[in-house]
Amino acid sequence: MRCLQQKQDTKEIKLDVKDIKILALLSNNARIPLTQLSKKVALSRDAVDYRIKNYEKSGLIQGYRTIINVAEFGYNNYHLFIKLNNPSEEIEKRILSRLIKHDFIRAILKFSGGFDFEIAIIAKDLEELDKRIENITRDCSGFVQDYEILTFSKFYASRTLPKSFSNIIEDLEIKKKQYKIDKKDIEILKLISENALLPLYEIGNKIKLSADAISYRIKKMRESKIINKFIPVVDYSLLGYNVFVVLFDINSLNEERGKKLGEFFIHDNNTIWAVKTIGKFNVLVYFLVKNIDDLQKSISKLRSMFPGEVRNHNVLIAYEEYKFTYFPPGLF
Repeated sequence: MRCLQQKQDTKEIKLDVKDIKILALLSNNARIPLTQLSKKVALSRDAVDYRIKNYEKSGLIQGYRTIINVAEFGYNNYHLFIKLNNPSEEIEKRILSRLIKHDFIRAILKFSGGFDFEIAIIAKDLEELDKRIENITRDCSGFVQDYEILTFSKFYASRTLPKSFSNIIEDLEIKKKQYKIDKKDIEILKLISENALLPLYEIGNKIKLSADAISYRIKKMRESKIINKFIPVVDYSLLGYNVFVVLFDINSLNEERGKKLGEFFIHDNNTIWAVKTIGKFNVLVYFLVKNIDDLQKSISKLRSMFPGEVRNHNVLIAYEEYKFTYFPPGLF
């Protein structure tokens, strides 16, 4: 479980310029070789390794994940926002314990605001989605007061840390190449989905392939966009950041406006993730900020881009992350 909101008793970790650069580079590619990373930050390999181990020891970095594109497996992403009817703490824990077990759920986040939970679901079609929503509402034991389901239609921005943390330029877009995965590739993805830094020789030993063969397959899966990125899992609260999720309903969000919106999210200092959606709200954004003023600046700037066209927006404060995986068992 990861904390997403800075608490009063949370002691913020102080970072110097080198730390900021190391974390920014890791967030761009967690599998970057130490020798290459050390050159980029002008420190020895041992010094960089020592700093990274300290990030892990302090809990700032809680692991490393592989971002896997579920669309390549024929699945769609859906986010279910649920409002519960004031269950007791015991009942809420019981509900969460049931939801976490579902192999079609990628993530569960707890909020304060108009909704209590956000549940990320994968499904191949509407019929499958309907059954999965039925399972979730049944698990909620009749405590569902309201819910909204949003379907992803387009990504605008995705990063681990906001531009307010570092302005290091991310990798250039990789041109997609065709590659047909097999059972060995699936085994690799299973292993690196929750541990993106697993050594090649260790992966090879587990699935009976050479380290070179593993390296080749990972490279091909990156080129074919099956693997999007390797990232560190950062405890934002230890950096003094808070996570806010904002749902927008923007009138007439056509291609031209969508392009304008995409440019905004790419350059906004506080955006870490933004997508176009289908549902009651047509834009879903994650903002990472140190204070409420920064959040308000981003929201106000977005609204000023579309005067009178933002019909509604709902601000949610993210508190806890109970589950998060980019490669749920439901995929295979």
